[in-house]
Amino acid sequence: MENNITDRSDILRKALEEIRRLKKQIEHNQDSLFEPIAIVGMACRFPKGASSPEKFWQALQSQQDLIGPIPEKRTENTLGGAWERSPFLKEAGYLEEDIEAFDHRLFRFSPREAERTDPQQRLFLKVCWEALENAGYAPDSLRGSKTGVYAGVMLMEYMQQLASERKLTAQFEPYDVSGNGFSFMSGRASYFFGFQGPGITTDTACSSSLVSIDQACKGLWMGDCDMALAGGVNLLLFQESTALFSSLNILSPECRSKSFDAEANGTVRGEGCGIVVLKKLADAVKAGDHIHAVIKASGVNQGGLSSGPTVPHGPSQEMLLKEVWKKAGISENGPDYIEAHGTGTEIGDPIEMNSIIHLLPQERQSPVYVGTVKSNLGHLEAAAGVAGFIKTVLALEHKKVPGNLHFNTPSSHINWSESCIEIPTKTIEWNASQKPRTAAISSFGLSGTNAHIVLEEYDNPASYQQEKPNEAFRKWPLRFSARNLSCIRDQWTAFASFLKESENLSMDELSYSQNVSRADFKEKQVIWAADQNEALRILETALADESDSIPVKGLWRNSSDILEISEKSVDRISFSDIQLNPDLEHHVFADWIKGKKTDWKSYYKGCSLRKVYVPNYQFREKVFGLKTT
Repeated sequence: MENNITDRSDILRKALEEIRRLKKQIEHNQDSLFEPIAIVGMACRFPKGASSPEKFWQALQSQQDLIGPIPEKRTENTLGGAWERSPFLKEAGYLEEDIEAFDHRLFRFSPREAERTDPQQRLFLKVCWEALENAGYAPDSLRGSKTGVYAGVMLMEYMQQLASERKLTAQFEPYDVSGNGFSFMSGRASYFFGFQGPGITTDTACSSSLVSIDQACKGLWMGDCDMALAGGVNLLLFQESTALFSSLNILSPECRSKSFDAEANGTVRGEGCGIVVLKKLADAVKAGDHIHAVIKASGVNQGGLSSGPTVPHGPSQEMLLKEVWKKAGISENGPDYIEAHGTGTEIGDPIEMNSIIHLLPQERQSPVYVGTVKSNLGHLEAAAGVAGFIKTVLALEHKKVPGNLHFNTPSSHINWSESCIEIPTKTIEWNASQKPRTAAISSFGLSGTNAHIVLEEYDNPASYQQEKPNEAFRKWPLRFSARNLSCIRDQWTAFASFLKESENLSMDELSYSQNVSRADFKEKQVIWAADQNEALRILETALADESDSIPVKGLWRNSSDILEISEKSVDRISFSDIQLNPDLEHHVFADWIKGKKTDWKSYYKGCSLRKVYVPNYQFREKVFGLKTT
């Protein structure tokens, strides 16, 4: 009898040990499955010339108001009659560029196809291209890869305009389908770049782009893709939509988002596009990618049965934030900064802010900063979430919190006395109470779909330092490629302007960043320069020769300039190899000019050089719009 009891006790003890082991294994598997997601690239086109992350950050930290009147070219689409003096139509967050301009040859569109394609789809393609370059990936280098595209979009104004035209012409165009169907927003990008990961387009109204980023994270975690492009696009093509939104009483008659302020009376519409490039952290580190920040956790839910289908639901928002904070491991104190949805509506702001206050510990020693990019550029609707996301990544990188515009008197409907929240009205240094800094972004859809993401700052390894004694005499290559010589000159002009405006550029990082991110075209040229000033002199000399025929010292054209290099082709030469013999690099670039396909990511692998900003490829664009007469 005693032996039976001992046997059962031994069995129970072993069973408990096995249960503990399995629980640890499950926890380990979950940790490895849901590892942080690295943000390795970003690109954007936002109002009033904020057309790159660098320009966007300049606008944010200097607290620029990016709202303005309707561009002159678009006044033909304005509403007349009773709407002529409507305050809601006076201003918005408009792009500075011509939204109908498009490099149809680069993206392999016929002129007719470009004309029938929604400018939102065209803009999305352009910003995808720029995001890949920003991430250090040549846009033509990922064909056949498991790269996913997750796009957010909500308005179909161009399709509606085409439908109106068809009623008059009785003509049916196949391009109207591929150029305007929401599925083609992601599908076209996957087709053009040759990606074979998921292509998913999402419409959850105002939360579309942040939901797309959440879906991209899930795709990476589940192994559906190895890299993902995610974001959203929104263009204000026709003012009928603005008039329609004004009927919901959500627009400000002053056309300003006074988020969290006592005088908040609605939001103002805006347009733009933002794309981020994402990878699992381990994959990004292995590839030597520059990591802007990491996503610790994300989530999506729905407001459900609230007081109306377009009315925000505080308990659902609070539940989502609580769950995502728990997954990110910050549930006790919350994040250091929250990029709020913050539309500036009298109902929405108090619901959102009081939900946040309820989750944060009142006794927290350091404040939780809260802001919203809508105070700068308006509500970008389908692109609103990614605009706030990019702003927050930039704030983490620069260790500064941009000041919130139009915040003067705190709203009396928000329970400020019980909160540790601070809304900066000036751009401030982000002094971390604890490392690493953390931030969260909220985006709430008009239809009730909520998205929330937690970010954490990331310290990239120290940059590679050249130690050769003759470093000062080394010539660094800068490669340029385009469809023709005119396009090459466009690249030169942009790069020369960049060199003039920049100071203390590191030539090794500049060379790496330029070379690794450029697509290959028919025309291939290389500049060899020891420093920034020499590179600028070469470019200015070449630009002064409009015939492109006079030899320029330090410039290799695809001509006799490389005859002095031996015909011997070099294989399997890497950047680390040429540290001992820099002359070998001439052979690598000579082979490239002669037409050899070069995998630049492999060439620079392990070099530890930092990816820095260089000008994007300069699109050679024509205007494609519907004929109005």
